[in-house]
Amino acid sequence: MQLDRIQAIVRPRNPWESLDLGFSMVQRWWKPLYKVWFTFMLPFFIILFLLFSDFLWVAAVMIWWLKPLFDRIILYFLSHALFGEQPSIRQTVKALPSLLFNTRLFLALTIWRFDFARSFDLPVWQLEGSRGKAAYQRMRLLQKKTRNTAVWLTIVCLHFEWVLALSLFGLVYLMMPVTYTFDFFQVFFHEEALWVEITRLIASLLILSIVEPLYVAAGFALYLNRRTHLEGWDIELAFRRIAARLS
Repeated sequence: MQLDRIQAIVRPRNPWESLDLGFSMVQRWWKPLYKVWFTFMLPFFIILFLLFSDFLWVAAVMIWWLKPLFDRIILYFLSHALFGEQPSIRQTVKALPSLLFNTRLFLALTIWRFDFARSFDLPVWQLEGSRGKAAYQRMRLLQKKTRNTAVWLTIVCLHFEWVLALSLFGLVYLMMPVTYTFDFFQVFFHEEALWVEITRLIASLLILSIVEPLYVAAGFALYLNRRTHLEGWDIELAFRRIAARLS
């Protein structure tokens, strides 16, 4: 890891400052990040729509269940952009086999799917590549004093998704003609009309696209901050700057 190329101020932060750093990453690189995101997400969305056109709720559930897969694409981009290399779409495509088979994806989609600290755990599995007993020891060490924040991050993001969902459906309701009356809750949460299901599916894609990059980036920033505390990255960089001046 080439710390001298890092595109952020390296210093020990409290967990909440770390979350803010993660959000700042998305704010800084949102254009190339979303270019990569939609390049992979839109074809997948269209394929699911065509395969489950009669059961669109299945497509929505699959999009939700496969979040850990798309999280790996987001982290791949952020982990390179942070060190001065913004991966292109072609580079991301080439990295897909590694992201699929070398990052514990199967476990992330099964027994770890409901782990509330998964945004913090992901960099350990994807970036460090440790396995077996050493990996679990490493995880326990990193999670000390940080896991609670990672869990709260997940809880807050879940609530934020619901707020966005209600806001989007409320926007649709406000755009309806005044003379058109209907039971809003009954239509959008129980109605099985095609246009309602399509609206719900598109809304789920939009909400996922807003929340998930922020969620992954914040978990990644928590991971970086924990390593800074443990390994003294700020001290190492200070010594490198001193050595550079003396030379």
